[in-house]
Parts: sequence; structure tokens; C-alpha cells
Amino acid sequence: MQSNHTLLTIGAFIILMTVLQGFYRILWSSSDDVADAQDMILATTIATSYLEVAQGLAFDEVTDTSHVGVGNASLLTPVSSLGKDGSAEDSIAAFNDFDDFNGLMVEKQATGTNKRFTTVFHVYYVDPNNMDKISTTRTFMKRLDLVSWRSYPPHAGTAMDTLRLSVGMGYFHFD
Repeated sequence: MQSNHTLLTIGAFIILMTVLQGFYRILWSSSDDVADAQDMILATTIATSYLEVAQGLAFDEVTDTSHVGVGNASLLTPVSSLGKDGSAEDSIAAFNDFDDFNGLMVEKQATGTNKRFTTVFHVYYVDPNNMDKISTTRTFMKRLDLVSWRSYPPHAGTAMDTLRLSVGMGYFHFD
């Protein structure tokens, strides 16, 4: 009788260990999912802050300094010159118009954590009738695309989540 009880006890321990291993495996994988979700929330918060700054700027260098409405798109910044207007615009705080973000890459550490997020910006003139169509000529509509991801600490063996956002800005002047 003693050997039967011993075998039952060993069997119970084997079942218990199998159940616990499965439980901890599920717990471990769900903690990775929670951490990834928190990273995307941080990336979204940082990206939204950049978009809000961009939307608060003038449409173009010409429209920033003029109180007279621009009625001819050829007076706007040329397509090839979208980006910073000079060396004085060395930070986002110094930007004065929407397209100054073009070509910018920023790495920002999230407050309260050691995680850093990299964001890359591109600004295009777009067709006013179709925001998805990039225009090779100047129009009264621009689109800012940004891509943001967690750049530190590095991802270990997993695919990196990337956040992609776009915002459009049009120029209209009311006399």
C-alpha cells in the first residue's frame, strides 16, 4: 500500500508541475504583451505632442511673415526646399512653419522611464482632392508623416512595433 501512495504522490506532483509551467508560461507572455502596449501608448503620446506643435505653426515661411493672403501657390516654398529654413532653426522650438519638420529625426526619452523613442518626419505637398497623392508641384495643402518606435532598450528577438501617423494642413486666407 505504501508504494501505491508514493506513486500517486509522484503522479500528483508531475501534474502540478505541468500545470504550473503552463500557468507561468502564459503569465510571462502576457507580461510581454502589456509591456509592448505600454510602449505604444508612450510612442503615441510623444507623436501626438509633435503633431500638436506642427499644427500650431504657420503653413509656410511666406505665410508666417505676411498678413496678406497668398493667392498663388508658386509663391510658397519650392518642393525641393521643404525643411528647415536655416541654421537658426536648430530645434523644434525654433520652427516657424509646418514644413520645417521635413527630414527631422528626434530621439526623446519618455519621462519617468529609461525608454527612448525615435521619430522621423517627412513633409510633402499633396493633392488637395486626394491627401494620399503626393504632389510634385506646390499646392495649398501639405501632409506631415511621422514614424515613431522605441529605440532603447533594444528589442530582443521580437519584431519592433512602429507607429505611423499623418496630419494634413491646408492654407486658406479669409479677407
